[in-house]
Amino acid sequence: MASEISDETVNILLVDDQPGKLLAYEAILDGLNASLIKATTAEEAFAALLKTEIAVILMDVCMPDLDGFELAEMIHNHPRHEKTAVIFISAVRLDTDDLLKGYRTGAVDYVPVPVVPEILKAKVQIFVELYRKSRQLDALNAELEERVRQRTEQLEHSHAMLQQSEERLRLASEAARLGTFEYDQSEQHLQWSPNIAEVLHVAVPEHQRFDAFIDLVHADDRDAVRSYFRAANFADTTSELEFRVNGMRGVAWVLARARAFQTSSGGSARVIGTLLDITERKSADSHQQLLMAELDHRVKNILANVAAIARLSSSNATSIDAFASALDGRIHAMSAAHDLLRQSSWTGVDLHELVAGALEPFRSRTDNDIVIEGDRVRLTSKFAQSMALVLHELVTNAVKHGALSAAGGTVFVGWSRVVSADGEKIKFAWKERGGPPCTKPIRNGFGLTVIRSAASECGGQAKMELAAEGFEFSFEGDLSTRTQMVGTRHVAIVSKTRMAQSVASVPACKGCKILLIEDEALIALQLKLDLEDDGHVVVGPFAQLSEALCAATDSEFDIALIDINLGADNSAPVAEILDRRRVPFAFTTGYNDLIFLPPLLREYPHLTKPYNPADVRDLVATLQHQASERVALSRDESNQVA
Repeated sequence: MASEISDETVNILLVDDQPGKLLAYEAILDGLNASLIKATTAEEAFAALLKTEIAVILMDVCMPDLDGFELAEMIHNHPRHEKTAVIFISAVRLDTDDLLKGYRTGAVDYVPVPVVPEILKAKVQIFVELYRKSRQLDALNAELEERVRQRTEQLEHSHAMLQQSEERLRLASEAARLGTFEYDQSEQHLQWSPNIAEVLHVAVPEHQRFDAFIDLVHADDRDAVRSYFRAANFADTTSELEFRVNGMRGVAWVLARARAFQTSSGGSARVIGTLLDITERKSADSHQQLLMAELDHRVKNILANVAAIARLSSSNATSIDAFASALDGRIHAMSAAHDLLRQSSWTGVDLHELVAGALEPFRSRTDNDIVIEGDRVRLTSKFAQSMALVLHELVTNAVKHGALSAAGGTVFVGWSRVVSADGEKIKFAWKERGGPPCTKPIRNGFGLTVIRSAASECGGQAKMELAAEGFEFSFEGDLSTRTQMVGTRHVAIVSKTRMAQSVASVPACKGCKILLIEDEALIALQLKLDLEDDGHVVVGPFAQLSEALCAATDSEFDIALIDINLGADNSAPVAEILDRRRVPFAFTTGYNDLIFLPPLLREYPHLTKPYNPADVRDLVATLQHQASERVALSRDESNQVA
């Protein structure tokens, strides 16, 4: 742009009333790369000024209609031409007053006649170049102003975009509970984003000392947080740390992601990062661990029950086919109970639905009458499984030997609530009529064993009568403890422990008295039989925490096997009593690890379901050895005191 202006042809206005002088000026100024515009009157001069841009005006002072001084003054009074260079040429008015008057009108020079051509041309050339330079400066200023305008627009646009980006980031951070921070190592100072209170669940100032922030961190995580913020050795990568903060609504989990950098001045390191509220995620992880542990526990208990059913069935089976048939029927009975429990999310089963479901297949295969009548009672999941097996054994026995084995037979199943001095109870009855005469069984089979075990589990005694009219079975159980809704069990997974002494080094011992606490009826039954077969005396089994506490306090025994979970309770109080009594014991559990026990009890040995008889035998031997050592130690202490 500037180079184009430097080569531009400029306009020079020649004003004189004598055409000869105008021709002389034109000859003198030849070669200036300028366009010469001639005017003989003031009117012509004004017309040229209005049409074109004039760089220099050569003007005669003596004009017929308007002298040069007046014309120059009028020209300079116009805003467009107030800086236009005017050179006066005069042959008569050359005194000092005229010169001063010319300069006062804004003239830049006053040339006398006769004119020296070289001098006049040089002077005009100077002002032509000045005009061109002015034009260049004007163009450069205009260009600079345009650039400034464009840059200003860009800055304003960038600022607006930055504000929008900051607003989006703020809204996203608030929605995601994401806070930001900057930590100055030298000043030990933290600067938080405005929404930090929503992330930490506690009100903190936006500017805070690091030591004040550490006081909010959970005591177990403070060392890790100090190391994380002060080490600042993760300049090339983003470092993460999960820690807990003591908030207004309890402990909150946060995830810190940060990167350290050095300031340009070479000062101390600064750390910039984000904090994300992960309390809900941690809660979900904990809940998932709970569900997995509970699933593992239930699966192990189911397998243990199936193993117990298989072993108990095999001990009374007369043939392989009979064993397979009995085992299949009992597993299907448990499966049907599980279907009902699954439909209710394992919160319990309506007793009427359980009875109807267990007897329906047999109702459809016979013309005999099966009458079901009872109050609306909801059983817990454990009691429902036991009742499913009891019903299966009763109806199977009725089909083989009782009322359902002959035409015209009738089975009545009923239950009711009974109010007694000990509280509300449930009374269950099974009556058969119209079948073959009852005969006393040659031996106690699996069915009778299960029936007695289930009755004991519900806190009552089973009554069986082989009356002339038909077989009858009844029991009473505590309604409150066996029909409550199953609540959520809170578990805490801890590391699996080892036995203090290798069982391979423990010699076999004679039989002893063993306290057995187990709330799964079939598992308890099988475990009791195994222990008795090995020559031990079993105290129990006990299925409820209240019974277990009484037995642990008042009964005499040498060692104990304790199921960790007793329905909605756990056996930690029982273990603490045994620990005080210095009785060796071990936990039995369906979990892979010990759960929800005080730290002092986590070091005791435990046996995972389903049981291996050899493992049970080795564990009992280890506990017997510990009991023997404690008895010997007690004797030595007594002798020393004596």
